[in-house]
Amino acid sequence: MPLARAVVAGAIAALAIPWLARGSDGELGGWLGRGVVHFTIGSAHLIWSWPLFCIVTLFTWALLAAANR
Repeated sequence: MPLARAVVAGAIAALAIPWLARGSDGELGGWLGRGVVHFTIGSAHLIWSWPLFCIVTLFTWALLAAANR
């Protein structure tokens, strides 16, 4: 069950953080621009960040797995 929760947390972070940092010209904006996928659902333009998804999912999974022990 920790993996499923970690994937959900990673998916939320991969959508929310790039949306919040859009238009940022700083170091974070440059880092987020490397692994993003742009797509449209209806009239909403969304941005998905693969690096954030991977990092948040692995970190959350490790914490949840350690908490279950």
